[in-house]
Amino acid sequence: MNKVFTLMKCLTVVAGMASLLSYAAAPNINVGTLHDYISGKQSTELKRIYNAGDATAFVRVTVHEIVYDEKGVAKEVEAGEILGDSQNADTLIVSPARLIIPASGIQSARLLFVGPRDKERYFRVRYIPVLPDVNDNFNLNAEESADYNSSLQAGFNLLAGYGTIVFVHPAQEVFDTQITADNDKVVIRNNGNTTIKLDKLAQCDVGNTHCDKPILEHILPGKTKTLHKDAGRHYRFELQEGDVKKMQEF
Repeated sequence: MNKVFTLMKCLTVVAGMASLLSYAAAPNINVGTLHDYISGKQSTELKRIYNAGDATAFVRVTVHEIVYDEKGVAKEVEAGEILGDSQNADTLIVSPARLIIPASGIQSARLLFVGPRDKERYFRVRYIPVLPDVNDNFNLNAEESADYNSSLQAGFNLLAGYGTIVFVHPAQEVFDTQITADNDKVVIRNNGNTTIKLDKLAQCDVGNTHCDKPILEHILPGKTKTLHKDAGRHYRFELQEGDVKKMQEF
């Protein structure tokens, strides 16, 4: 009996130690919405980054432009070093490009587009928590960097980052949305020069008592979206053209 009790006690201690080892302070960032928009009337937008973790987050920001080839296939292109001089830039700049966010804290980054606004542009901005070193422009010395890295769980090297898409609208926004509907489909074409949004898009039955989970769809300039309807069902969505919002049902 004593041996069994001793074994159970040892197992309890080991389980407790494993629980302690499995827990370690770590950052946990949240970037909010994954889509940001700079309208034709603006040149900047403020982005708030949250750290819900219990350790300081050192976040590196990278920017790539999304361009489309003649077949409409998207690819990412290096947007340049965002820490440098921006006087002659033709890109999206995020400032600051290095964020230090305390545990349970918030830090803001400013999205600034510098360049001509004759057409819509698209950028992917990534917010990447890192284990900082002295060369990461976080103004840490070697000792501070080592202390932070050792404070995280041993072997912990996967920090979750997030990628967002920034739509930079042209200075002169033109909205021209054409919608045609029949019994089995709804076709939405964007003939304007600015992306439109179909928010709260869902297919519903008669009376809207049962609807699919609503989603957000973007339709880029010159593009068409076809929604195929199931028998006895219809689509509902909020058409957003800039600040103008209209509920549609087909």
